[in-house]
Parts: sequence; structure tokens; C-alpha cells
Amino acid sequence: MTVARTRVALTIGSSDSGGGAGIQGDIKAMASVGCYAATVLVGVTAQNTTGVTGRFTVPVDFVVAQLDTVLADIGVDAVKVGMTWSAAHVEVVAQKLSTAGVPVVVDPVMVTAAGASLAGDDIVGEVRRRLFPVATVMTPNRAEAELLTGIPGAPPRELAERLVALGARAAVVTCGGADGGEWFADGAGAFAVPRPGHRTGAEHGAGCAHSALVTALLAHGLSTRDAVVRATELAADGVRDGLVTVGRGVHPVDLLALGHRSPPV
Repeated sequence: MTVARTRVALTIGSSDSGGGAGIQGDIKAMASVGCYAATVLVGVTAQNTTGVTGRFTVPVDFVVAQLDTVLADIGVDAVKVGMTWSAAHVEVVAQKLSTAGVPVVVDPVMVTAAGASLAGDDIVGEVRRRLFPVATVMTPNRAEAELLTGIPGAPPRELAERLVALGARAAVVTCGGADGGEWFADGAGAFAVPRPGHRTGAEHGAGCAHSALVTALLAHGLSTRDAVVRATELAADGVRDGLVTVGRGVHPVDLLALGHRSPPV
């Protein structure tokens, strides 16, 4: 009997102690489309649905140790880079991924759904300089795209096109329903990716889920455009089905139908 090869997606980022976003959210999103998720932690947050109250940075040499260990044994089909805590972290991650030979999704996490800033002042320039060249696709939210491009208030299409002009092969600016969904750009042009504007109060982890889904779908062999369109649909479903009884702030998305399953007997 032939056994199909398991597709592996690696997520590099931070822990969310509330479980809705970050590494924990990525694992659930990747699993929801049949990908095995490997992880490299660059930081740990004290976080819940109302915001971030503290954070701890994993030393750079231990980030490298995690990454080398995963690549040496498991191997990966695609990589997501989420929260990067310092310029030094960005440098080593970019250096390792420059020779990985697999699609790389860069989700430059700088602002949470609850409005908390997670980025130091030294991060923006390093992301532009080091991660843009290795990115198959960038997936910032609108606020993050404005930081990266330096053009606050610009239309999302302009932001996406500017990110490509700055060196990314493709970019999708996640905006939600207010701006007609996501805006995608690559060297061939730009287009809007419609996303249903579900207003459930369960958006915590939606951005992380979107980029993790893009990564997992790329690991399965989809094109960048097809992966972005399908990930947008699935992330919207996660908001629609969000876990509105979990937490007192921005509730977490649900990509695994946890809120619709019967309890075990």
C-alpha cells in the first residue's frame, strides 16, 4: 500500500497564551487543511482576548537551534514567518530561509486584533531589508502595511503594490469587509479578493489563521494566487464560526469546528 507523503508547514513566531493567535493559532489553521505543523518559537506572550500584558524573548541562538533541528530531521514544504522580536532575530531567520528552497510567507505581526503594538522600532527596516527578498508573499494587515510602506492612509491596493515594489514577490493586504476584502498584488497585477464581512466579535487570530492557511496551501502545491484566495475564504469561515463564548474581549476564530462538535461520551 502506498502511503501519501505528509505535507509539513513550519511556523516561526510567538506563543499566544490565550491560544487564539500566534503559534497556537497557526498549528490549528495548518491542521485544518491537512498539514503537519512544526514550530520555532522566537517569543512568548502573556496574552488573552483583551490584549497583551507581557512578553519574553527567546534568545537568538536558541531560535537558530530550533530551526536547525527541525530542518535537519523533518524538513518542510513551506514556511511562515510571524512575529519577529528584534533585528537580530530577523537577520538569522532571513539568512536561514534564503537557502531553504521552499515557499516563504511573511506575516509581519506588529499590531494585534485588540490594537496592541508588538513591534520594536528597529523591526520595520530590517523586515524590509531582509525578509522582503525571501518572501514568496507578504500578508500584513492594513496597519502593518502602512508601517512597512511609510504611506499611512493609502488605499489597500496601493499598499499591496508598494510592498511588491519594495521587493516582495507578492503581497496581500488584509483589510476585512470595510475595504472590500483583501488586496493582492504581484508582478502581473493586482486584484481584490472578496471576503464576507462576518461581524461575530470573533476576530482574534484571524490574521494569523489567514497567513498560516496560505502557508499550508502552498505546502500542498497551490499557486500563490490560489492559496491566497482559498485561505481568505477559510479564514472568513473561522470568523463566522468563531468561539464567542471564549474570552471577554475579541473572541478567537474557530477553524476546527470546535464550537460545533458534540462533547465526547
